[in-house]
Amino acid sequence: MHTHERTSISSILKTALLGLLGLTVGVLIFVAGLGLGVAISGGFEQNGTSIVEPLAPPAADTEQNRPSGVDTALMNDVLRRLRSQWYGDMPSSDKLTDGALRGMVASLGDPFTAYIEPRYAKILEEDASGTFEGIGATLRQISGGGVQIVRTFEGAPAQKGGVLPGDMIEAVNGTPVNGLSTYEVAALVRGPKGTTVTLTLRRADIPKPFDITVVRDRINIPLVTGKMVGNGQIAYVSLFDFSAQASAQLTNQLRELLKQNPKGLILDLRDNPGGLLSQALEVGDLFLKDGVFIIQRDSKGNEERKSTTNRGIAQDIPMVVLVNGASASAAEVLAGAIQDYERAKVIGEQTFGKGSVQLPQTLSNGGQLRITIQRWYTPKNRAIHEVGIKPDYAVPMSVEDEAKGRDPQLDAAVDYLLLGKEPAPTPFPTVSPRP
Repeated sequence: MHTHERTSISSILKTALLGLLGLTVGVLIFVAGLGLGVAISGGFEQNGTSIVEPLAPPAADTEQNRPSGVDTALMNDVLRRLRSQWYGDMPSSDKLTDGALRGMVASLGDPFTAYIEPRYAKILEEDASGTFEGIGATLRQISGGGVQIVRTFEGAPAQKGGVLPGDMIEAVNGTPVNGLSTYEVAALVRGPKGTTVTLTLRRADIPKPFDITVVRDRINIPLVTGKMVGNGQIAYVSLFDFSAQASAQLTNQLRELLKQNPKGLILDLRDNPGGLLSQALEVGDLFLKDGVFIIQRDSKGNEERKSTTNRGIAQDIPMVVLVNGASASAAEVLAGAIQDYERAKVIGEQTFGKGSVQLPQTLSNGGQLRITIQRWYTPKNRAIHEVGIKPDYAVPMSVEDEAKGRDPQLDAAVDYLLLGKEPAPTPFPTVSPRP
């Protein structure tokens, strides 16, 4: 299973989210992160000795009594008390450590700064490679809890087994997934080719949860799809995410489509959760001329700018970019730059609003720490974080549209490029990722 996209998972939180990364360094701008624990379930121990101590009254809670950083003495005190008094078996040292790290990172209140356990960090590596063994579906973290199927790949086990977009996962092989992140659920779903996994699903039009058993297979993620639309006059490309092969695959697809001399080009970034900043820049280089592509600032106000060149193969063709509420991170960087330079019209729904940069770092236990180090801004210095990109023309797409196979956003893009027809004005509500 893949935890991004539209046309797919990778955020979690494709809702995260994916790069999407080299193991030790690599700047990642990515919508979905790992779900964080809300409590510290373990502590730090210096000598492994279990000591029984009486429960002493707490010291007065004043600023002077609060040391900066982690109070290791208090952590060890709690750990010793748990070891000696708790009715039950103590978790392993690894589990206690993971719990402590999760809680420490969660206290920052940043959903994109995350500690990822070793077993889940491996999933991020596979997502970046573009291939994995699983069922061929993408997941999304739902606001308020729960993990939902966003998309199933054509011909993949999930689709063949009857899994549908919009299905909510309740359990995997009998293990409830309530409270788990998309990466954690993906870890349960994935497995060797030829093995089976049973999903307990909840579907809107079925009153009770039901089981579907799927045979896992080797999955290759189709990063780019392309075709001619508008009676063969408009080139259309959809980009799934900004993982390692995004720009190369998109370039190859564009070359084939441009051979047909289209009158215009549609770049579909709907449900694209982001990925590598380096790939966002390379993709931007295909469409934009020489100029600032993105501005990055850290908490001290230090600024870094990255620019495109004049070597792109699609810098002049009339163009429309499609976005929606699940277009995030690198997808917003690209849409924002294209909009700032008036290179193309942006059509669809207001984007997700993920404008921070994470630095993934591998830890000694094989886990991964992703720390928010910067915020990014469009070439005209527009902030995107918690704001998003407003389309030039707001065109909604309802669940009913999708269920009936209609695509009013794509239709609006074709009409604009072929007829110069502007979509009717509509309000600009913040649109959440569609179920």
